[in-house]
Amino acid sequence: MVLECYNWLLHLFNQIIIGDNFDDKKKWRLSLTLPSWSMHQIEDRPRILRYFCYGNSLRISIIDGKSEKECKMMGLESIWTAYFAGCCNGLALFELPGFSCIVVNPLSKKSIETISDTFLGGRTCGFFFHPVAKEYRILNVRKVETDEYEYQIYLFGAKKWRKIANPYFSRRPTHYRNKPNKEIVDGNPAIVNDALHWCMNEIIMVFDIIKEEFSVRPAPERSYYWMRNLYVKDDQLCFCRVIHGEPLMDIWILEDYENWSWVRKYVVNLDWDMNKYPVEKNYFPLVWIMGNIRVISIRNKELVLFWKRRGIFSYHLEFNTVEKLHLRKSKMDDIIDTNYDWTCGFEAYNETTSG
Repeated sequence: MVLECYNWLLHLFNQIIIGDNFDDKKKWRLSLTLPSWSMHQIEDRPRILRYFCYGNSLRISIIDGKSEKECKMMGLESIWTAYFAGCCNGLALFELPGFSCIVVNPLSKKSIETISDTFLGGRTCGFFFHPVAKEYRILNVRKVETDEYEYQIYLFGAKKWRKIANPYFSRRPTHYRNKPNKEIVDGNPAIVNDALHWCMNEIIMVFDIIKEEFSVRPAPERSYYWMRNLYVKDDQLCFCRVIHGEPLMDIWILEDYENWSWVRKYVVNLDWDMNKYPVEKNYFPLVWIMGNIRVISIRNKELVLFWKRRGIFSYHLEFNTVEKLHLRKSKMDDIIDTNYDWTCGFEAYNETTSG
């Protein structure tokens, strides 16, 4: 009798708390094993775009925090070489050999547009949505002579290139990631306040989308670093940096854009347990692999970063906890050391379209 009453009470509790919906049951059981913030992060985490093109064909997949799905679309298998140039509102831009590029929508599995005869001798340095013209645009730069560069823009509406209002500037946005002896045009700026922002050593280069003008602003702090770059956190410009000497990442937030006032908001401890989160193959001591970290996204209280030969991780900025995100094995894993950011890598993916 006692056992029957116990079973009846357990059944009644199950119905009241969980109900008959199977998805609710799974979510409730999952909440017993994960902290509350982890459940929230899984549901709120931005999708991640994974791209790979190296000696075979262009392959794209989307990671949503729980699974990874490859986006199979017509035409990609014929692209033998492609370089990731940027991502905007769910559209991904890839440069192709022979001065052309392609825009694809990984979720709809459609090739949106192929742009031929790009500005000869130039490279893509920005892909964005114009808030006034209500169209996508590509910013392109080419070297004219020493310390002088010319900028042109591609209009998706008119389907043509033109020079920007003030086409000449003394700088171009570049970085040396994974190509220590080769300067690479940075085509993936942080976009906020109707402007593109590139991190260049001790300065930040800015392009006003509306006025089509360039300017230069100081970076938050000068120091030797393993890694540094700009991102957007909750509609504010964000500067992440790993300096020499310590396994720490500083995260700065531009709290007052007009007065260019930065605040160091977080310090992330990167001295993680090597047994729990091992590094594949034989690597140098931890201090030497700090340069192998790439921030994928920073949103709300979650920092998502990729650590070469170690994996993708979610770091909670308030509780200082780490969660490893599991990925399926890929051919990309074998070549990621020397070609990351160039022919393969990860990028925050927002499928919301503008306009």
